[in-house]
Amino acid sequence: MLLIVILAGCSNGVVAPASAGGVESLPPALQAWAAFPITASPRPLVFPGGFGTSPDGPRGVYGDENAKLALLGGAFDPPVHLPAGPAIADGFPIISADKAFDLLHPHPGTIAGIRLTMTDARLGNATFGSDRGERTLPAWIFSFTHVDGPIPVLAVGPAAQWYPSALVGHAGQPYSAGAVVGPDHRTLTVSFVAGQSGTGPCGVSYEVKLTESRTAVMVTRITYRSNSYTNDPAVACPLIGFLRTASAVLKTPLGARVLVDDQGYPIGARGGP
Repeated sequence: MLLIVILAGCSNGVVAPASAGGVESLPPALQAWAAFPITASPRPLVFPGGFGTSPDGPRGVYGDENAKLALLGGAFDPPVHLPAGPAIADGFPIISADKAFDLLHPHPGTIAGIRLTMTDARLGNATFGSDRGERTLPAWIFSFTHVDGPIPVLAVGPAAQWYPSALVGHAGQPYSAGAVVGPDHRTLTVSFVAGQSGTGPCGVSYEVKLTESRTAVMVTRITYRSNSYTNDPAVACPLIGFLRTASAVLKTPLGARVLVDDQGYPIGARGGP
């Protein structure tokens, strides 16, 4: 998909502080994060979707389409014994290699007539996307026949992670492409893929509203059509996503709070403390 970068003018996003009436008065998206342990040190890891995914995955497969189908379907065979690992690595509790293999969701039968045999398993490090940008974290690194490159699985135990139970198992991703926290720790510039800028019949502008609680900040995107915007079918507006930005200012620094969209899904924030 073609992305054309257009920077929207800095918006004076409306800041709507949460009511002092308690958790019940918060929007559902903020209620989900009300128990987030904001004072914990180190801060718990937060992963979009509730699980860590890595861009350091395999580059492809060797062989035909059947090997690809087996990889995507989890037709994996582990060795008789997986290696033991430490209880702690890089300051994080570590899950066993057996548990990490289970997270691959291995398929019990053959797929496309084949299974992929594990050739190596070791504890290493890989890059994972979190709500505070990419992190290099402990990972179990698995290699398989027919697969070009290892498959990293996050090795950090659940005790070092946090995600609302209300969102677990629900499909959904934030509409935002991420946010940047300014040097003042209060100005948020949110990026998202949306309609084109301009004042013509296809022009759309945006601002973001911030709703704050003690543990999280909810970003709500507000859309404004230009005065000449039209639904006339004779006007062909491009069906292209444009990368847009809008900014707003928090009442207090973001700090350790979680930035979420209006459904409660975490938004990656870079540049914060």
